[in-house]
Amino acid sequence: MQSKKTLQKPILSETAPLAVFDASHGQANWAQTGFTSREMHTNYAGMMELLCRLGCTCVPTGLEPLPALLRRARLFVIPPSTGRYNAAKKCWQAQPEALFTAENIRDILRFVQDGGRLVAFAYRFGDSFTNSNLRELVSSLGCLLNDDAVVDLQLLRNTHPLDSYFDTPQMLLPLGWSRHRVTAVRWRTMATFSILPGVNVRPLALSAGGSCISFNRSLRKISFASLPVAVAGQLGRGRFAMFGGPHAFETGSFGLLTSHDNAQFLQNVLRWLLDEGEADLHVEPTAHHALGTFYFNNGLEITRQDAAHDQQTVAYVERVLRRTGILKALDRPQWLP
Repeated sequence: MQSKKTLQKPILSETAPLAVFDASHGQANWAQTGFTSREMHTNYAGMMELLCRLGCTCVPTGLEPLPALLRRARLFVIPPSTGRYNAAKKCWQAQPEALFTAENIRDILRFVQDGGRLVAFAYRFGDSFTNSNLRELVSSLGCLLNDDAVVDLQLLRNTHPLDSYFDTPQMLLPLGWSRHRVTAVRWRTMATFSILPGVNVRPLALSAGGSCISFNRSLRKISFASLPVAVAGQLGRGRFAMFGGPHAFETGSFGLLTSHDNAQFLQNVLRWLLDEGEADLHVEPTAHHALGTFYFNNGLEITRQDAAHDQQTVAYVERVLRRTGILKALDRPQWLP
């Protein structure tokens, strides 16, 4: 007698584009904290619904080998990958079976190179927080995933950390097609990217800079610059978009998909990814004030001319982040006593 738990393959349309949601690299592990997992049917249900409205058929990984799925897929969605949650230490620990293998990365890159579309999501402080290895995939696409987090320090002083946010106005959305019917996009704490020289990658959204700082916990450095929290690019015949955090497009308790123009912005990105025409990566003139702030090794850190003052600033920011709990992977009872 067949077990009731046996997974049944979904009925796939022979004509609808196939959107595959990664569920094989720790996305289910987020539920170990008491919050919702980051899978197609949970926090990504809103994105799945939008893709269905755009004519796609959505399926998760795990029902068959990834190479076989990617051969039929139009779009591959990677929600934040992570390791196993350590409740005692309030941190994520590496889980070997949840890491991207060299074969995974090779298959995903080949998929994009051959014309596939990819959208991937990181998390605040990058791999140093989640103990994943998404950085290995991201670097192959021409970017570095930084071990930092963008936070609005002024807002964080008076707001619960899970409710804190920062906004990107239209002028900080450098690609024209992403601005359609968008006035502002709201984000929560998230990592940034550094774009390597000579690659066909552009910033898709920039942080505001100023009091909206980036703090790199591995290097213990602060940037006040306007940095890429999302990027878009082209590899071979394929396209990709990557985001430094998931909350802007999630439907969970602290998701922001229905906030501001987030849903419209996501729709613009997905339409660009799924489009068959020439990839438009032209940066709009109104975003030129931010040019030069987002390329790798371009002097974005605090200068060392006043080292004592720098260290005082770093120590102050660390105290604020430690007090709010953002530096640790707190479980739901500790976040919401």
